[in-house]
Amino acid sequence: MQPTDSYDLVIAGAGIIGASVAWHATQRGLRVAVIDAKGPAAAASGASDGAVSVASKRPGLMANLADASLCYAREMAQHNGILKGIFHPRPTFIFARSAPESAALDRLTRMLHDQSLSVTIHQDGAAQTSAISGLGKDITRVIELQGEAHMLGYQATHAYLRAAKCDLFWPRSLEAYEPGPEGVRVFTSAGEMNCAQLVIASGIGTMGLLPNVPMIARSGQLIVSDRGPASEPNLPGPLTSAAYLLDKTANGRGDAGLPVVIDPLHTGQVLIGSTREDHGTERQTDIATVRRLLHSAVGCLPRLAERRIIRVFAGVRSASLDGLPIVGALPEEPNVVCATGFEGDGICLSALIGREIAAHLATGQSSPDLAALTPGRFSSQEAIPA
Repeated sequence: MQPTDSYDLVIAGAGIIGASVAWHATQRGLRVAVIDAKGPAAAASGASDGAVSVASKRPGLMANLADASLCYAREMAQHNGILKGIFHPRPTFIFARSAPESAALDRLTRMLHDQSLSVTIHQDGAAQTSAISGLGKDITRVIELQGEAHMLGYQATHAYLRAAKCDLFWPRSLEAYEPGPEGVRVFTSAGEMNCAQLVIASGIGTMGLLPNVPMIARSGQLIVSDRGPASEPNLPGPLTSAAYLLDKTANGRGDAGLPVVIDPLHTGQVLIGSTREDHGTERQTDIATVRRLLHSAVGCLPRLAERRIIRVFAGVRSASLDGLPIVGALPEEPNVVCATGFEGDGICLSALIGREIAAHLATGQSSPDLAALTPGRFSSQEAIPA
């Protein structure tokens, strides 16, 4: 397919964020083209665990945004909505093995209550009282949450793009752009395009295009097991270490255990992850890290020792230096919008971010809730490392 002379909107990046923006923008009547260097969900969106989680977010802004996006995605999964059959409600189990991890669970319960979030605590008690049987002896406490969900990134991405009825071009990477009073000239690996507005949602590919927006590539190694025996009890939802909550704070996890998530797949397999490695790559995994993850996972759920590992892989996510996504028009370039730096939160936030960016593109108005995410924040203050 050849591009037309011009579009209302060109989106660089066919991950779940770009796809959500595309669908929401076409719902508002905009003529849209999406370009990508490889294809839909080819990077972080396709290597995600699919968690639509509020509990894993920082208290305050990020938890509020995640909750709003969760509720909106739930709406889009009803009445034959675009996410029907893709967005699946399920419980979440977060456990503690140490005093620091138990303190993190205490902070989580306060956050859910104080911020009046839609996710609720169904049970909070000793491991023996959990709905998950056969937990490891070191687990002292488990919280079961109701209201969270699972949504595979590649399924949601393809659903958005199919329904958007926009022009799709790949392999076609964004190499440069030139904003002007009449719109934006977009220079791609396959020629020039013109548009009124440009959205750059290309994950780590954004780093070379926007050198003044500080980001790093943060990789995560993941492990996939074989299917368990039919007699094995099913995990009703992901089993997550509270060390993961500590790992996303400014002080880190200290002497808490290694963060691990044990996530049941609909195939009967289990996904085990994930690390957070600065300046990582998707082309490399290492046996020492895999061994540590497996040791931690088996300690939490001993029956995993009977599984075989069939795949180990890594995904790379774009991360901002202050731990917040970067969403909004670029300073001095109001018709160029950036949407990147989500790290592991893109799946959860994709519904809300797509809706709000499309609203901004169509009306010129920005949501006050997203004001703290603007890329302009880096020009006015020093970023704090996440």
